[in-house]
Amino acid sequence: MAETTTYQCPNCNGRLSYAGDIGKLKCEFCESEFTPAEVEAIYAQRQAASDAAAAKDREREQREQAAAAGDGAGASQGAGGAPAAAAPPAVHVAAPVAGESPIDTYLRNAHWDNLAEEDLRSFNCSSCGAQLLVDQVTAVTHCPYCGNNAVVPGQLSDMLKPDYVIPFKLDRNAAIAALKNYYSGKKLLPNAFTDENHIEEIQGVYVPFWLYSGTGSGEVTMNGRNIRTWTDSENMYTETDHYLLHRAGEMEFHRVPVDGSTKMPDAHMDAIEPFDYSELVPFSVAYLPGYLTDRYDQDAKTCEHRATDRVRNTVSSELQNTVAGFAEVDLANADTDLDLSEVAYALLPVWMLHTKWDGQDFLFAMNGQTGKLIGDLPIDRGKVIKQFLITFFPTLVIVALVVLFLLGGYSM
Repeated sequence: MAETTTYQCPNCNGRLSYAGDIGKLKCEFCESEFTPAEVEAIYAQRQAASDAAAAKDREREQREQAAAAGDGAGASQGAGGAPAAAAPPAVHVAAPVAGESPIDTYLRNAHWDNLAEEDLRSFNCSSCGAQLLVDQVTAVTHCPYCGNNAVVPGQLSDMLKPDYVIPFKLDRNAAIAALKNYYSGKKLLPNAFTDENHIEEIQGVYVPFWLYSGTGSGEVTMNGRNIRTWTDSENMYTETDHYLLHRAGEMEFHRVPVDGSTKMPDAHMDAIEPFDYSELVPFSVAYLPGYLTDRYDQDAKTCEHRATDRVRNTVSSELQNTVAGFAEVDLANADTDLDLSEVAYALLPVWMLHTKWDGQDFLFAMNGQTGKLIGDLPIDRGKVIKQFLITFFPTLVIVALVVLFLLGGYSM
């Protein structure tokens, strides 16, 4: 049976956490540092030793069973009487099927191996329903989406293995500093909000994204007009020339992102883009220690229309931008589409804070790679009134004095 990997320090068995600022796993006790590749190699050796020991145990059991049945050791011997070596596990890759969509082909291949599943735990938020994944040693104290503390163990089921991950580049301190900076200078922000919200509870979360690639194509029809005006001694004249414009073309799109979590507002995810895909690396559980991983609750088929809409809008816009030399241009019709060629599943780094104030929910999200931050802030109505009075009251006094002076002079 495969051993469970907990990513403990090879030197002192302390807890390892991925540190994005140095791109390594760091021990919280002895401060030893290891690259993900080094940790994977160490645990691969341990797994190989465990598998070899398990294979020997199976061979011994087979020999003992065969001897007990009176068949001798022949049942467990290969050619020449030597014990038959255990066959390596087969790696199943589904063959392409004629007429099958790229999404269906992907879904038939995207599976976890047993070891990877044993490296993870699942937790379900009893309040908002979020499903969170963590490594074996990372603690889960609250839900990053709704702030609920009642996070209970769940089951790893119906879950696909990510293809890629962009590791966290900015650490917790950078996220807290960015959030505090986001608060600063907001004169209408309630004082109690900054005093009472739990800024230290900011949590790093790998958010699930579907990445779509394909060819966008389209045709657009536009109405163009050139307008000329002139005058003579008596009249003004306007001449309008009308044109029917047509454009067609196609564009290649690579990794159009769509987040697969309904818990994360799409506006927040759009606002913290873009991510630098040059830093995508093949997925490894070694990047997860210290962070939560959100399980997608919208699959690739469900999210496909959002990617298609983004491609269609871009194709239409780019085709319209090729038109020049007209005073006015109006879009009459657009027929665009996406011919999907590939889909991938990636985990992208986001620092998140959910907080409540005055009965309202506020969610902040920061790109864990670039530092771009977005969030909703409450407004103190008292401060709004005060600011209005400070800004406009002197003007109102002056206007009132002028009116009184004019009225007094008129009455005289």
